[in-house]
Amino acid sequence: MATGLHFHPPKVAIVGTGFVGSTFAYALMMQGIVSEIVLIDVDKKRAEGEAMDLNHGLSFVRPVKIWAGDYADCEDADIIVISAGAAQKPDEKRLELVHRNFEVFKDVVPRIARYNRNGIFLIATNPVDIMTYSTLKLSGFPPSRVIGSGTILDTSRLRYVISEDLNIDTRNVHAYIIGEHGDSEVPVWSLANVARHATRNI
Repeated sequence: MATGLHFHPPKVAIVGTGFVGSTFAYALMMQGIVSEIVLIDVDKKRAEGEAMDLNHGLSFVRPVKIWAGDYADCEDADIIVISAGAAQKPDEKRLELVHRNFEVFKDVVPRIARYNRNGIFLIATNPVDIMTYSTLKLSGFPPSRVIGSGTILDTSRLRYVISEDLNIDTRNVHAYIIGEHGDSEVPVWSLANVARHATRNI
């Protein structure tokens, strides 16, 4: 029975086209789950170059529009990914990035919010927990629409290390890292679960 509902693949805006932002765009393109990807960077030439590289691979994936744009192009984006910010220096702790990256966010977040009040923020800039909270305050968005990547990467790393040690497929290892994405994060060993007989050669 027809419901009258129509699925529209989301549009994603990515602010910051360094290693994280460009890899995120590539993963989105390969999965074929979005209709549009707009790349935004203070270095416009870099954003244009990344968009060009991705467009050259479009014949191998589902149709998607990819281009380098500006903050106004966030207007109808369903998800706005922020990966912009200063890189961590050798021997520098993530928390020491706060001041530098907060200055970046004070410029970036209000400019996005000026054009888009209905999307979802996804934050990947370090220190990610603090930058996510900063985005919440700078944007005025409700908490349900400001999400940080948190410890998902740390959790994935833990699962990989366990799988390597036990010679078990990573997908059959279930373990979690909680807390702040940084020096104070904690592995929850009491919830770790391993499928002991699911070795890689099966």
